[in-house]
Amino acid sequence: MEKELKNIIEILKKLMSYQTTEDKKEEINQLFNYIKSLIPKELYIAEYEFDGKQSIVISNTKEKKLDIVFCTHIDVVPAEKYECIETETTIKGRGSFDMKGSVAVCLELFKNLDTNKKVALFITSDEEITGNCAKQLLTIYDTDFAIVPDGGTDLQIVKEEKGQLQLKVSIKTKSAHASQPYNGENAILALYNSYQQLIKKYPLPISSEDYKTSINLSMIEGGEALNSVAATATMYLDIRHTSKDTNEKILKDVKSLNKDLKIEIIHAGSLFKTNLDDKNVKKYIEISKKIMKKEPEIVSSEATSDAIYFSDKKIPTILTNPKGGFAHGPKEYVEKQSLYELYKIWKEILKEDN
Repeated sequence: MEKELKNIIEILKKLMSYQTTEDKKEEINQLFNYIKSLIPKELYIAEYEFDGKQSIVISNTKEKKLDIVFCTHIDVVPAEKYECIETETTIKGRGSFDMKGSVAVCLELFKNLDTNKKVALFITSDEEITGNCAKQLLTIYDTDFAIVPDGGTDLQIVKEEKGQLQLKVSIKTKSAHASQPYNGENAILALYNSYQQLIKKYPLPISSEDYKTSINLSMIEGGEALNSVAATATMYLDIRHTSKDTNEKILKDVKSLNKDLKIEIIHAGSLFKTNLDDKNVKKYIEISKKIMKKEPEIVSSEATSDAIYFSDKKIPTILTNPKGGFAHGPKEYVEKQSLYELYKIWKEILKEDN
């Protein structure tokens, strides 16, 4: 096994030993201390905190205008088990694929940084909840090109990633005794009927290949007593939309369902799109082809990531991932050799003649 891959695996196993969920600030702090211990003294480390969430930026320059930014995160969603299982070809466990494997690749890359380009590595701790840290870092730093290893799989290039719209939809109706439902109007049923109307307009996708807007009924709550017709209810919708359906269009469609609906926007995230004709993006695809010995697959993705903040600023961005899968689930894994291919691609990208 190549020395660099051995190092990447050892770093990954150490990163996975920290349970870096949102509520475990001390684990996050200890992980950042470990990361700082890896960084050569000739590089610069800047530490930030936004709304109580930590981030660090590792760079080879004090300048805020950069040639390339790698944007990563170390937070994970909660798991029943936090374990790291190594097989001959994979590393399994929470965070292996999303996205401590890619963080480990970046850290090995920056340990051996040899480039005249001005480069920086963003490492945030809130991507799984808000992504605010990446958004705020881009008010401090600017870059000509970004690489975000948080989309697709198997070194795919993501050309589009769905936008996210989360809504709280409430209604007040008329209460009545449970034995006399004809004297009232059930608010819970009114909301559920509205949702049924909505998914007639936006049929739910049946597979990852069925790339279209999805509207998930995440939670519903309501009612005042077991023996009464519910007069109040609230449902929460998590909407992932393609470029064909804007936030404005979707909101208009929701409002048209029932004049009595009260709609609150909890979160409205941008949609990610990359310019496949950009010179840096084309160069990345060319280098990937050379390293992989095949054309990288260009795909659309259902998920969302911090890549949206670069897209919002019209920064050409590669959204990619090593080979792996089952993010946020008990079967999460990443393939070792794919991490090494990612390392070789990024090392080539940093060469001065590219």
